[in-house]
Amino acid sequence: MTPHVLAIDAGTGSGRAVIFDLSGRQVAVAQEEWTHLSDPRYPGSMEFDCVANWALLARCVRKALASAGLPASAIRAVSATSMREGIVLWDRNGRELWACANVDSRASDETKALKAAMPGFERDAYAVTGQTFALGAIPRLKWIERHMPDVHARMARMCMLSDWIVARLSGEIACDPSNGGTSGLLALGTRTWDADIARRCRGHSCGGRRR
Repeated sequence: MTPHVLAIDAGTGSGRAVIFDLSGRQVAVAQEEWTHLSDPRYPGSMEFDCVANWALLARCVRKALASAGLPASAIRAVSATSMREGIVLWDRNGRELWACANVDSRASDETKALKAAMPGFERDAYAVTGQTFALGAIPRLKWIERHMPDVHARMARMCMLSDWIVARLSGEIACDPSNGGTSGLLALGTRTWDADIARRCRGHSCGGRRR
């Protein structure tokens, strides 16, 4: 059986599975649109449904294999891509707690509060991470702390949506720097999480907690 490779993409508006041969020629693609969950209590919210969307991606993989006329054993390598800025929070047991799409804009108040209370912080963070606060993980994590304290208390890890795909496939939660850089917490120069930015964020309150 001729070997092939598979790419799985969690895009803003759809999920896709694309199969290539080893010369880079696309041989099959399957795609399904998805919608993100808007909570009426929180304007701008666009949560990512990990359960339903994983099932959708699995369907896309099966459809792509069928279209290519290939068994699963023909796939020798799998890669994952996704929308920028979308994040997944995990508990200590490796279970997803909460996830959002990159279009989630619920943390606008937290963004404004951080800018007002910590002048220059966004500039300093941008110099290290290449990411502004808008749509980054920092205001969203502050929003979680304020509005979902139970989730905040249980979260142990964070990754991007492309990393979530890899974690689902392998059981290993790790972060690809090429997308992790859009979190606003990863230093591009060292390709590692920046502890100083995290400490500065943790020390600032964005209006107290709401239950």
